Amino acid sequence: MAFHITQGNPIPQVLQPGANASFAIEVYVDGNPVGPGEIIQVKLPDGLVFPPTGEIRYMNLDSGINRPLPIESRDPDGRLVRFKAEAIGNKPEGFYSVNVQALPNAAPGDRTVTDGLTIGATAAKLSFRVGAAQPVEQRVYGIVGADGAVVVGSGFTVKLTPNSTSTSIFTITFAKPFTTAPVVVATATQASPSVSVTIGGVTPNTVTICTASPVGTWKPLPFHFIAMGPAQP
Repeated sequence: MAFHITQGNPIPQVLQPGANASFAIEVYVDGNPVGPGEIIQVKLPDGLVFPPTGEIRYMNLDSGINRPLPIESRDPDGRLVRFKAEAIGNKPEGFYSVNVQALPNAAPGDRTVTDGLTIGATAAKLSFRVGAAQPVEQRVYGIVGADGAVVVGSGFTVKLTPNSTSTSIFTITFAKPFTTAPVVVATATQASPSVSVTIGGVTPNTVTICTASPVGTWKPLPFHFIAMGPAQP
């Protein structure tokens, strides 16, 4: 009697740092079918764990079966977990779905454990890939006073720099840079159709904003702004 155990597609299973997913395990046996109770051991590579609240489920979609299975044991670090198999036939009948989580600080790269899956004397490899962390949307917004003070908001600093032609330039520096230049919108707090607020330039780290008075002269004025774009999580 020889067991066969394999990881289901996709191989490798791809996760982002901090993400949760499930991977499939298929099992069958040569010779006579085996009743339920054989122990399946899952050994995860460094940087991945079976979550404390994770589930292992037996699923046979053709038969409408989708049920959780008891966890026989889980090592404290979450990398080793064991459970009892259902009855095992001469071909894969259904599959096991096992939760897995990539740690938030898991470095990108491929990870393979040669004996990641074990049943009886049979072992098989288990393969994962941790992808680079995907950017998330960042929003930085606030109200800036005519003197360059931050009236409302956080995550940025402001420097007011009048130049030789009396053009008032507010330079806003983001505490956490964007990955690319964000979209920036700014409006003056004064209710006048002739007040001017101009976006002078935008980088992932800073934005410059210039203001002008209702009579058309450059003058420091209070304004609202919001910057939106991708940033590292």
